[in-house]
Amino acid sequence: LENGIEETVNEIMKVVEKARKKNVRVAVTSLLRRPAYNKEYERLHKEVNRDLHEIILIMKAESIRKREVCSSFLDIDELIQARCFLGDGVHLSQEGETKLSQRFIRWIRATHLLMEGRMD
Repeated sequence: LENGIEETVNEIMKVVEKARKKNVRVAVTSLLRRPAYNKEYERLHKEVNRDLHEIILIMKAESIRKREVCSSFLDIDELIQARCFLGDGVHLSQEGETKLSQRFIRWIRATHLLMEGRMD
């Protein structure tokens, strides 16, 4: 976030576009809140998440219409609460890592089933 909202979003979307060109499904997660950081970080992280979510939704709708590989936005802000961080307020605890891993596994399974349905 040091480079600002627009630059952060643009850098993430460059990676997503490269993956799409290679026909790879991508899960873009919301930026994690950081309990140890200040209110300015909180504001910036919410704006980046909002912008990413909007862009990915538009991209996903277009991909579905064209029957192409879709990217997804996974909002993990509500999933990962303050108690899911280590005492430093930056790194995830075992509980946080487990919750995040389980969310990714659900996404992988759901997208796999979706892709199987498209192949029929």
